[in-house]
Amino acid sequence: MVLPMTSSSRRRVRRGRAGISSAAALCLAVGLAAGANAADPQDRKDRVDSEIEQTEQDLNEVSNELSDAYGQLEATKAKLPAARKKAEEAAAAQVAAQSGYDDAAAALEVAQADEERARQDIASTRERIEQAREDVAAFAGEVYQRQGVGDLAVALGAQTPTEIVDQMVLASSAGGAQSQSLTDLSTSHADLVAQEDHLKALKVKTEEARDVAAAALSEAESAKAAADSAQDELEGLQGQQEEQAKALETERDKEKKRLRALEAESDELRELLEEEARKKKIREEQIRQAREAEAKRQEEARREAEAQAQADAAARSRASTSDDSSRSSGGSSSGSAPTTSSQPAPPPAPSRSSVLARPVNGPVTSEFGMRFHPVLAYSRLHAGRDYGAACGTPVYAAADGSILRAGSAGGYGNQIVVSHGVIGGSLLSTSYNHLSSFARTSGSVSRGQVIGYIGTTGTSTGCHLHFETHQNGTAVDPRRYL
Repeated sequence: MVLPMTSSSRRRVRRGRAGISSAAALCLAVGLAAGANAADPQDRKDRVDSEIEQTEQDLNEVSNELSDAYGQLEATKAKLPAARKKAEEAAAAQVAAQSGYDDAAAALEVAQADEERARQDIASTRERIEQAREDVAAFAGEVYQRQGVGDLAVALGAQTPTEIVDQMVLASSAGGAQSQSLTDLSTSHADLVAQEDHLKALKVKTEEARDVAAAALSEAESAKAAADSAQDELEGLQGQQEEQAKALETERDKEKKRLRALEAESDELRELLEEEARKKKIREEQIRQAREAEAKRQEEARREAEAQAQADAAARSRASTSDDSSRSSGGSSSGSAPTTSSQPAPPPAPSRSSVLARPVNGPVTSEFGMRFHPVLAYSRLHAGRDYGAACGTPVYAAADGSILRAGSAGGYGNQIVVSHGVIGGSLLSTSYNHLSSFARTSGSVSRGQVIGYIGTTGTSTGCHLHFETHQNGTAVDPRRYL
């Protein structure tokens, strides 16, 4: 008896689809860290969750099938005791029938032996009867021959009177003995014939009993064979059902193991997505802060530009008043050359392990720190580093990153701001100012890639690059990273 496994077959077909292993999640995490070309973890999690849903459905199916298999197995087991009892009863009946048949066969053998002995006795008696008949016939002939002489001849043959009497008595006794012997043999023959008839009847009856016993034995053997067959079929069915239950248990255990692996993978992907969301939130907050700081700097630059414009206007006004006074007095004036502040020596060239590379091939003309502003004519923080070079000299991205903005920024002139992401636990960005033109205005840039060209736009006294570094939106000395 072959048991169907249609549901299991359907599950095996479904298992033909590509599975997602826990190792794939680890590779996924590495891929996400490696770059933007990695698979989308949300898509992967959606697929894993779909696998979980399908696996739960498969697990329910196999559990239901296993429950049905257990029920069928218990039903089969419940039938087995009655089948075994019936087989045992049939076996006992067969043994009894066999015993009856054996007794009938033995009785038949005895009857056949008795009949054979009776036939032999009858034949022997017949022979004796025939011999007796011959003896009687001979005796009768002798008596007939002697009838002519009679008792006289017997008497004459005797020597004495006593012999005469003895001879006559002997003759009479001999005739009587022969007659009695013949009578006895005839009686024995009649008895033997009657016995033979009885034995024949007994043989027939014994044969009939044997035939009845043989029929009973055949019926008992057939009943035992049927009972044994029914028992064997139930035991075979029980074996198949036990194998099916065992196979379903194995499949259920596999489904449970698969479900646990998928759930662990889903949890891992969920944690990965949560971590990515957390990092994204941090990046967005850092970008927001950087933009606010940039807006603040731009506002400051605008105010500086306005202050410069006012200072320039005041200077022009003073110069005009001075010229008028000079012309009216006709006098002469003498001036002194403006003093210039000395610049600190440039720091040593950065090592290959520096976070940032030099943004331009040119000397450092002014470092980060407080200084007298050459245009605004007051001391203030110089929030970056100046590199001297001819206008049009290429400006390079100091590190890999993404352009946050590119455009005019008041006193900073043409400006590019690049975000380099989180470095050392802080959001790092760089700005390139007073550019003459742009090579890149958006997107990602690589370390050493040309992004613009040196100029003197904005509040500037000559061709140079004003380079700033910002940590979490606050200007810091670029030498920390160069």
